[in-house]
Amino acid sequence: MKPGDVGAVIFLALYAGAVFFFPWTIQPVTGNVVCGGVEHGLENFGKFTAAYPYWMGFFKVGLLATFGEMLKTRMKTGSWKVPGLLWRFLVWGATGLVFTFVFALFAKGVASLMGTPLWFGEKLLPGQEPAGFCQVLLFAFSTSFAMNMIFAYPMMLGHEWFNEVIHRKRFVGGAEFLDSVNKHIWGSFIPKTIVYFWIPAHTVTFCLPGNYRVLMSAVLSLVLGAILTFKAKTTHAASGKAA
Repeated sequence: MKPGDVGAVIFLALYAGAVFFFPWTIQPVTGNVVCGGVEHGLENFGKFTAAYPYWMGFFKVGLLATFGEMLKTRMKTGSWKVPGLLWRFLVWGATGLVFTFVFALFAKGVASLMGTPLWFGEKLLPGQEPAGFCQVLLFAFSTSFAMNMIFAYPMMLGHEWFNEVIHRKRFVGGAEFLDSVNKHIWGSFIPKTIVYFWIPAHTVTFCLPGNYRVLMSAVLSLVLGAILTFKAKTTHAASGKAA
């Protein structure tokens, strides 16, 4: 095990500890930040996320997804060093801001459509959360389906463009960028991951309380990163054999 591997284990332990033993909470009347006790860490984490959703979205996704970038590099090259790491962190943090908005947008939008001629299920009152296994599952699947079919592919393609800009250290035009992407991965594999991985995975995500959904999505990004790395290795090996 390399020193970087030990550091990665320590990072994950600290990240998990920060979530499950989060010490600060928000006073309901004054809104002040106070120490809430680590024994209520996960509850504190949810309350703090509700009070500061964008800040928490930035750091939750920024830290964990950037670690995912490092993990992908470790799996590909054996090294944890990632070029442009700070810029990648900022891009992932900004993506976390977008996630925070988009998750709430689709969740509230689908909830408002349920029980109307536009969508299935029982009608929910404004601000009402779905209750009961069947209603929660219908809400979660509907929200995941709508979000992934409308938002997932453009978001991932946009993020890939940022990666290309960071890699080349200059602005990359649309035509140049499209010429650089792997046609098999983006024309076939990524759409399949949306249908077979992201829709089911985000169905589970939207079964969770709203304050924990962006965190769950950041965790899932590690899984997709591993899948993409494995796919890239498989594709490269197959092309090498064909040659």
